[in-house]
Formats: sequence, C-alpha cells, structure tokens
Amino acid sequence: MLPDARAVREQEKMVETPRLLIDVPKMRRNIGKMASIARERGVKLRPHVKTHKIPAIAREQLEAGATGITVAKVSEAEIMAENGVRDIFIAYPLVTESKIKRALRLSRGTSLTVGVDSMEGARRLSKMAASDGRVLDVRLEIDTGLRRTGISRDRAVELASRIEPLENLNLTGIYTYRGAALKDGSPTLDLRTAGLEEGELMVSLAERIRERGIEVEDVSLGSTPTAAFVGEVEGVTEIRPGTYVFYDRMQARLG
Repeated sequence: MLPDARAVREQEKMVETPRLLIDVPKMRRNIGKMASIARERGVKLRPHVKTHKIPAIAREQLEAGATGITVAKVSEAEIMAENGVRDIFIAYPLVTESKIKRALRLSRGTSLTVGVDSMEGARRLSKMAASDGRVLDVRLEIDTGLRRTGISRDRAVELASRIEPLENLNLTGIYTYRGAALKDGSPTLDLRTAGLEEGELMVSLAERIRERGIEVEDVSLGSTPTAAFVGEVEGVTEIRPGTYVFYDRMQARLG
C-alpha cells in the first residue's frame, strides 16, 4: 500500500532533505486518466516505469488497466518481476551476453519481450536462446526521427525479413520512441500533428513488413505528450507513456 499524501505532509518537516514527496491522490488521477485514454482508443497501455521504478506504483498502473509494463534495463525488469509483475517489455536492445543470460532467466517466470535493432544483436539473442532452450519474444525498434536508437525506416523491412526466420526468436512487432518531435527530429509543440504522424509512419511500416509475409502483431509507440493522438491512428495497438504518472515541468510547458 502507498501512504496517503495527507499523512505524509503531516510528517514532512521531520523528513531530512533532499526528499521526494509524491501526491498520491494526484498520481492516481493521472494513472486513471491515461488508462481511460487507452480504453477509449481501443489500444493497450504498457507504461514505461523508468519515471518511478517503484513496484507498488507499477501495480497500481496494472490494476487501473495496463496490460504490462515497459522498462529500460534488465535490472529494472528483475526488480519488477521479483515484486509480482508478470508482463514486461525491455525497450532497449540487449547487447552483452551477461544481460541476455539474465533476460533468459527472467523469461522463465514472466512474459518477457525484448527490443532488437540490428542483425548482429538478433543473431546473438537467437544463439543464446537456443542454447538455453528458450524461445524469446522480440520487437524491432524503429528510428522515426529521434536518431537515438533503432533501425531506420528504409532499412526496417529488410531487417525484419532477416530476423523473422531466426531460430528461437519470435518477432512479434515493431516499436518506436520519438517524443514531442516531427519525423525530421525537430521538436514541436503541435502534439496532435506529431502523434498522428508518428502513428501513421509506424502503421504504414507495419503494412510493408506484412507484405513480406511476416506477421506484425504489435505496433507500439507513443510518449506522454503524444499518446492520446497516436492512439487515434487505426492500426496502432499499444501506447507506452511514462512521465504521465507524475508529470513534470516539461509536460506542463507542453500542455
């Protein structure tokens, strides 16, 4: 159970600084609002928990309607699994053998999906999953303009066609993260345009991959600023906002 914010405030002066206080009623309203947005648009909600990294808050998000969670690191996934979370997506390509081994161990007790954005990484995952006797679900990460991680859109179809037949890997779909930006990477305050554009780019790409005879079950995207708008695009299956649980000054400026 999370403590009531009023009870915390009464003891606030007794807590040493630096300190972080969470207004729990506001947090719960934020959680409920995003869950409603996902339901209204008919998409799954898989919040990114890097904002809080607190299993109790992740459970509240799941109880409100999230189908699973997103994490950035294997260590985050391990902590969440130890505390009862059973559907986890690691949205960062795993590279080192040690982290892949830990992910494979984790997959024995959870529904685990991991990201991949290169053939080299996919081959390593395939080889190690085969050695461990596991079939690992993977999603292909797409760069839609942020130029941080992911394969470019013009190379994604070919890469998907090469990953799909690899043994002990199950390619379930594609995902991206772009935030409040346009396809050229430039920041924008026009969140609706950014969200719709992001959604349409990904849905179009998913169709091109399907034309190769590859099933694309998951089309996953959307940050806190754009989640409501990407969810309006037919063909988007999942949104992954994170900051919404608390919001911050940047979100306040974006509206």
